[in-house]
Amino acid sequence: MSLSGTSTGALLPYTAQDMLEEATSRAGIPPEGITGEHIFQFLRQLNLVFTSLVNQGVQLWKRQYAILPCYLGINQIPTPPGTNDVVTLNRRSLFRQLGTSSFSDSGGVPGNAFDDNFATACVQTSANGSIGQGFITSTIVTNVGVLSGTTGEFALFFEYSNDGVTYTPVDAIDVQWNEVGQWTWFDLLGSPVAGALFWRVRSVGSVPFGATEIFFGNTPQEINLGRWNLENFSQMPNKAQGGQVVNWYVNRDLSGPTLYVWPTPDTTAKYDTLTCWVNQNLDPVGSITQALDLPARWYDAITARMARRICRTFKEADLKRYQTLQQEEMEAIALAVAEERDNSPTEYDLGLQNYTA
Repeated sequence: MSLSGTSTGALLPYTAQDMLEEATSRAGIPPEGITGEHIFQFLRQLNLVFTSLVNQGVQLWKRQYAILPCYLGINQIPTPPGTNDVVTLNRRSLFRQLGTSSFSDSGGVPGNAFDDNFATACVQTSANGSIGQGFITSTIVTNVGVLSGTTGEFALFFEYSNDGVTYTPVDAIDVQWNEVGQWTWFDLLGSPVAGALFWRVRSVGSVPFGATEIFFGNTPQEINLGRWNLENFSQMPNKAQGGQVVNWYVNRDLSGPTLYVWPTPDTTAKYDTLTCWVNQNLDPVGSITQALDLPARWYDAITARMARRICRTFKEADLKRYQTLQQEEMEAIALAVAEERDNSPTEYDLGLQNYTA
């Protein structure tokens, strides 16, 4: 039995135009009074409001999970595009599952993709092929890593079979490799708990697929890593010391945060990954018809904030409404901030370790 209204509970998209019309109306500007200049100024103001919202650090809907690969001899790891800051970071190690036979249905040397040698690759001779392995007993695969052996755009399908003929897809993802030797890691959703005798990566694209290494893994082990401040990282006498990552510092560059990790990944960390949760920036609004990067619970709050800003900056607005709009904004923002929660227990880490204030 569904509740009254829609059965899905979904709301119609709230576009920039919807917000513009509502906010200007609250500020005393009728719809027929909206000009092209108003639209331009509104979009600019809205993007500034989105920036200020990120600075509040409460937007849970923009907290995303990411897997960052480790590369030999490199201690600077970029974060995904659009990242504002890193919330938490773990180092993950996996148990590699190697079969007794390797295969490629579109040419290349399949064994090169499973030989633990980053200097060799299985590069297929035609597009839309697959590379995989066969196992003696049913093998569980929950995570897959692919080290690119060629460049291009691909849709990768992760599939299993028990007869080597009929394959069932588990998951798929689009990737773009701009260079050879670029890792992409995946957590498989829906992997069979009983395992399978054959596992493969099938590519769909306009160019042949190539893999330097394909890593079929399971039993992920994750260790939470300690975040350093700049002084902690700077005081390390040997920043090139090799090993598995233990600590990290975030340098919040103009182009986006970069992780400075220590020790620098070496051969003991060649298949390690860093799993993290990051806070992302809100998608900028470039068109009046664009849907907003906001959940429904924030529609009224941001509309109220925009109405107050419009009343202050648009000469056609009724300035007498400013104090009323300011009060409405404070109330709406307070309600939205209070609702921005996940109902989990709250823990406080004061970070009382050696640091410079």
